Amino acid sequence: MTVVLGLAAAIAYGLGDFVGAFASRRHSAVTVLLHSYPVGAVLMLLMLPAFPGSVDGRVVGFGIAGGVAGLLGVVIMYGLMVIAPMNVISPVTAVLAAIVPVIFGVLVGERPHLIAWFGIAIGIAAVLLVSRTTEDHPHGKIAMRVLALAFVAGLGFGFYFIFLARAGNDSGLWPLVISRIASALLIVPLAQRRHAITAIRGRMLAITVLAGACDALANMFFLLASRHGLLSLASVLTSLYPAVTVILAVGLLHEHTSKVQRAGLGLAAASIVLITL
Repeated sequence: MTVVLGLAAAIAYGLGDFVGAFASRRHSAVTVLLHSYPVGAVLMLLMLPAFPGSVDGRVVGFGIAGGVAGLLGVVIMYGLMVIAPMNVISPVTAVLAAIVPVIFGVLVGERPHLIAWFGIAIGIAAVLLVSRTTEDHPHGKIAMRVLALAFVAGLGFGFYFIFLARAGNDSGLWPLVISRIASALLIVPLAQRRHAITAIRGRMLAITVLAGACDALANMFFLLASRHGLLSLASVLTSLYPAVTVILAVGLLHEHTSKVQRAGLGLAAASIVLITL
């Protein structure tokens, strides 16, 4: 079940990142999040009765911390995807989104079996290869500042995964509800400061709503995956989301990939097989 839920999270995250970044090319990333975060909050509230749980200070604290970490990651990532190829930025964020929870999981006593460790190692190698750029890359070498910011975004996602998982298995969807409400509230002053409070209409509004829905569902799938199995396994599987973003960017936006990136996608598939054994 962890594998199924983790892969469902990866697919939803990959699709959500693609459509959210696409909308950010027409409107600022903050404007897109100003519209998409409330969608996620409402969706999680509607699904709350299906996954009931208790709320205490721990749940509220980790939920708010997750909302802050997730907001940091998404704001940076959407902004970077406007100035750099999606098929580079998304995998770079996934490196830290995978590594940080794995390290934390081991520190708190998780011990994946040997084959799963090979799968984790290959999965991390996969996102490293997919994110690798050189001078002869089709889009040229990506500036170090851009890559550094992408790593910061990945740190945000990694800690977001940890905060969600630490909220408690008996908390239902409350950590997601609280984190989404926190993010939706925090994005307002940020939008005011950046003069980004503008309305999104028409087709772009539909795309933005889809981004919010996919992101919320991905968070739910990850949360359930981390409760059914090890955080280290759930986070690596979920962090394979760049494969979806890259495929969509190549197929729909005609972005180009290098041979090294395509090899990374192949390794991602291999890591899934090993983790599921």
